[in-house]
Amino acid sequence: MVFRSVATRLALGVLLGSALVLVVTGGLLLSHTRDQILKQTEQEASAVSGWAATRIQGRLDNVSRVARVMAGILATRRDEAPALIRDTLAVNPELVDITAAFIPRDTAAPRPVDAPIARRALDGALSMGSRLEDPGVYWTSSWFIHGLNCDDGCWQKPFHSVGRSDTLVGYSVAIPGQKVPVAGVADVTISLGWLQRLLGELHKPEHASAFVVDANGDFLAHDWTSYIGTRGSKPFRAALAAGENPVRLTPEMGSRVSEPVWVYFVAIPGTSWTFGLNMPERTVLADLRRTYYVDILLGLLALAGVSLIALVITRRLMAPLVILSDRADDVARGELDFPLPHVRRKDEVGRLTRAFDHMRRQLAGHIDSAKQVAREQERMASELEIARQIQLALIPEPHWLAADGRVEVHAALRPASAVGGDLYTYFTLGARHVCVMVGDVSDKGIPAALFMARTITLARTLATHARSPSEILGALNRELCKGNDTCMFVTLLCGVVETETGLLSLASAGHEQPVLHAGGSATFVDVETGPALGLDAEARYPVRVLTLLGGDTLLMYTDGVSEAHAANQRLYGTHAILDSIARVEDGATPEAYVQQVLGDVDAYVDGAPAYDDIALLALTWHDSGAVGARLDAVAHS
Repeated sequence: MVFRSVATRLALGVLLGSALVLVVTGGLLLSHTRDQILKQTEQEASAVSGWAATRIQGRLDNVSRVARVMAGILATRRDEAPALIRDTLAVNPELVDITAAFIPRDTAAPRPVDAPIARRALDGALSMGSRLEDPGVYWTSSWFIHGLNCDDGCWQKPFHSVGRSDTLVGYSVAIPGQKVPVAGVADVTISLGWLQRLLGELHKPEHASAFVVDANGDFLAHDWTSYIGTRGSKPFRAALAAGENPVRLTPEMGSRVSEPVWVYFVAIPGTSWTFGLNMPERTVLADLRRTYYVDILLGLLALAGVSLIALVITRRLMAPLVILSDRADDVARGELDFPLPHVRRKDEVGRLTRAFDHMRRQLAGHIDSAKQVAREQERMASELEIARQIQLALIPEPHWLAADGRVEVHAALRPASAVGGDLYTYFTLGARHVCVMVGDVSDKGIPAALFMARTITLARTLATHARSPSEILGALNRELCKGNDTCMFVTLLCGVVETETGLLSLASAGHEQPVLHAGGSATFVDVETGPALGLDAEARYPVRVLTLLGGDTLLMYTDGVSEAHAANQRLYGTHAILDSIARVEDGATPEAYVQQVLGDVDAYVDGAPAYDDIALLALTWHDSGAVGARLDAVAHS
């Protein structure tokens, strides 16, 4: 019941709408602030990385300079190589060893002076040796072949030496030859321990870790020492090769991290190495999330306060509407006598209250009028039912069999409304003749029903003084023309059959052609028609005479059959009537003909409401006594 109140729903709507605006605005602000923080973090990481890369480059430049100077000197002083490399190692304490490896003059008998090496022990002591002592042939080793191609100098792959726990890396320069382009390789080796110490001395952001990686993605130094000498994950190496900076790595990507991190790269000039910083996203965005949640909470509290104020104000403004709502329930129960609050305001609530009071008074008047109309409609419905009963009483029974069994009639009448204008009738004319009629009065409803009653009554009265259908129609036409100021008319098909011979006389006043079923086939009987009854007092009606044989059936109908239509507005048509009658078996009763046609019409319209009245009459002539119960003839009007 609380949420049915307009005031409550309005306050709730204000709260939800404002909350939505707050969340959307907060989300946009969060996204913008996040970008700003990431950009600021990137600048900070770039500054740290740039400083570290500069220091690393300075240290490596000293090493590469020593190697290049040594290669230049050895190009002309090969025989002095042992002394030169020992003296150079002595004055450069950061170096681990120096090699002057020449291409042997005689590979079958190499000499120690072809590849002398000066080494510095862990305690600082210097010693001399030769590359001939290496496990493999030095001039076929990868470092030597690689160095021969380093005219301007290049860094070799990191390696580990026997007796040392630290990682070493060498810088090689090709020694120019006097008679050949390249005479050998000058190689200067340093320990990467200083690089690891440098990472520990950096002023890095909290929770950040620094590393140095070569071009292959192998870690040369790392704050997490377990990573040293290992290769980075596939996403890490892909970002490094593509030059992405910064790059976000997550455990789901297959990276060797336990949570999302941001990695920042700075290339170390003069080498293929890259310095990088690894920063957890949680740490980078921790302050942002905390600030965002606090702001959202404060905003929601403010919105709750605003909604409470809106609720109180709205309830006071809409208090009269609550009373009007209760009075509307009274109106729904039919109770219109109740007090309304006195409202002096001229705002929407005041106008609504005055309009509600005016509506209540008008509704009371409309209800009284509606009750009176309902009583009138009930009276009219009762009168229509009485008129329907009277109309049906004017027509004879649906089935009739002549006393001698030769003539059998079956008819049906379906008014489209309570009363209608279609008609059928049959009666005897003396002892040897039977008259049958089917007609259709213009218009519908009560006027048509009254005109139909007048037509049947006059027809039965006038037919007693005539024997020909032409005479019957002529006399009936003259009577209907009298006092017919409304110009109503009726189409009528009249037939007189002689019961002993089957001689049938037909006359038509603008009516549908009858259908004769004889010999297993159905055909239209061509009857020359005169004008409809009630329009021209001087009209004449020609007669068509034919002889019925035993079992022949004549079907008379109104246009309510041929013009029946369904939702597609296509008429049933006269050809459909022929087809329906042709499907009746020979020897069938006239009732079977009527039922066949009505059933086919009902199937065609498929439940659509009746458009017009329907009247059907089937007359069968038997040349011998009919089988079955005999009904008395109707001889009175």
